[in-house]
Amino acid sequence: PPQAGLSDWLLWALRRRQRVRIDGESMLPVLSHHDEVLIDPRAVPAAGDLVLAQHPFKRDTRMIKWLKGWDDQGRAILEGLNATESTDSRHFGAVPTDHLLGCVTARF
Repeated sequence: PPQAGLSDWLLWALRRRQRVRIDGESMLPVLSHHDEVLIDPRAVPAAGDLVLAQHPFKRDTRMIKWLKGWDDQGRAILEGLNATESTDSRHFGAVPTDHLLGCVTARF
């Protein structure tokens, strides 16, 4: 994702973006542990987007993953870019679309 610009900062100040810190190395080399990103919670995710999603089995865990696409039932297939460090749809299957909480718009 691009570095946050003036409009991104303004949207964050107006609470139209959420600030999220990366925890872990599942998105290397694009995002590193402790990087921060801005999330647009109103965005409609499309295949190829980086998204913030609710973990399907851990209600208190959110994760940043690549939206690979959709399965036959319209559920989201999520993958980390660093397969050896990622817990994603390869482990827990596709997730319901209501688990998608927004799209990454910029690095903070």
